[in-house]
Amino acid sequence: MPQLSLVDQIAKPIRNAQSSFNQYSVLPPINTEIINRNNDIPRSNASARTTSTDAQSDKQPFRDQQMKVNESMSKDMPPLNFNNGPQNFYGQPPPPPSQQQQQQPMIDNIDTYMPQEPVLLTDYEEQRLAEQVSYQLGYSSGVEKLKVFYQELTAYDPNLTRYVHYSTIQLLVSQIGLGLQEDTLRFSMCKFVAPNRPRGFVNYEDMTRYFGKCLAYTNPHQLSQQRNNNNNNNNNNNNNNGSYDRTPSPQKQYQTRTQSSLTNLTDDGERNFDPDERLVRTLLRQNLRSFELNGSIDFDKLYREFKFADRNQTGVLNRQQIEEVVYKVRIPLQRSLLFQILEKHCRAYLRLYKWEAFFQYLKEQVLDTGDSQDQSSQISAQNSPTRNQWLDIIRKEYKETDRLRVVERFIANTEGSRLGSHHPAAWFARFLRLANAMYTHRASTNRDHDFQLPRDEACRLFRAYNQAWDLKIDDDRIQIVLNACARGGNTSVDDALKLLAK
Repeated sequence: MPQLSLVDQIAKPIRNAQSSFNQYSVLPPINTEIINRNNDIPRSNASARTTSTDAQSDKQPFRDQQMKVNESMSKDMPPLNFNNGPQNFYGQPPPPPSQQQQQQPMIDNIDTYMPQEPVLLTDYEEQRLAEQVSYQLGYSSGVEKLKVFYQELTAYDPNLTRYVHYSTIQLLVSQIGLGLQEDTLRFSMCKFVAPNRPRGFVNYEDMTRYFGKCLAYTNPHQLSQQRNNNNNNNNNNNNNNGSYDRTPSPQKQYQTRTQSSLTNLTDDGERNFDPDERLVRTLLRQNLRSFELNGSIDFDKLYREFKFADRNQTGVLNRQQIEEVVYKVRIPLQRSLLFQILEKHCRAYLRLYKWEAFFQYLKEQVLDTGDSQDQSSQISAQNSPTRNQWLDIIRKEYKETDRLRVVERFIANTEGSRLGSHHPAAWFARFLRLANAMYTHRASTNRDHDFQLPRDEACRLFRAYNQAWDLKIDDDRIQIVLNACARGGNTSVDDALKLLAK
């Protein structure tokens, strides 16, 4: 084993028992005089001095030496906290609680750009946000860009979980060029935050569908006419004035677009251009078309039933109570159609609806449908019979006179067959019917054995079918044939039919 030099032995770290609580590495004391002296002494004498230095080190205990660097570090390093007192990393007392709450998100590295729960906006805020989105997306390529936007988002979501991080949405909006401003996009994303996902994830499917609904607020026919007018004006101005362009300023365009969106968001505009409302009105007209419009619905009785159901006079009822009143007054409405009308026009609170609004809406729709259809014309009367006419048609089907007429028709057919009874061919055809009727009473499926019936039963059946088919066979002859075909207590039907046919 090679022998270490004095410098290597001095620089070798050892553990001092007195500094056992110190968290830094402990070095033995370094004597600068010995180091300078060793630099002048040749290597041959180094081993002798090493032994003397080891002897001195055994006698004298080591002490930590503080260098200039160690002195500067000792001032910065905090002392050891054996009492576990509330101190931070720099040994300073903790800040007040209010300042701790402000610094906590920064320390925990939490992104507060998106809330943890979806933001609920008021009706006015919803309307303003829809106006901004429809204005910023309402260009000719808005729908196509939304399609590309959704396809790109699905590429970032390979498992189709419908959730992506908001930074991905911001990146794609800037790349595709949707034209949404940062605050508008942020408010839109806050509406569709995923509460059951990590913070910052947004439901991009619902958000894209929301953008499409905002685009639907603007009338497409009005937009096309406005674009055509603007193009015609631009062409005329360019032809007359050269390169001078008289297109309206962006501020004027924003004002006109805002006014158009405001008019489209009113009740009348929404009813005119909303496909859901158009479908509701179409279904309502189809349900009421087969009933009498004037007087078929007793609105006075309907109002009284609603007042009776609303005993506390709160003006609201749940859906089940409204359905019971509608069915009690016999209004021809489907449950799904009734639910759509209540959700769209009569919602007051959660699962509660304004029955007066429903009453007024139904009355207006019935009056509109009645005005659109001319009741005085014969064609409309034929196509849409009244409720009483339907009841008369049903009653006619179950009248007693019709039943008697059917019975008389069958009797006439039977009399016709009886009129031809004198002809031999007609009599034999009726006798074959008697034979077939007798063979229907065969209980056994074995065709090899003779068909036999008890004597009393055979006598009763022959007499009954003789009278039914008007064969005019004497009872005495029937009795003689049965006696001749007797087989103990039974009668052979095959032999009896052969004797009666002669």
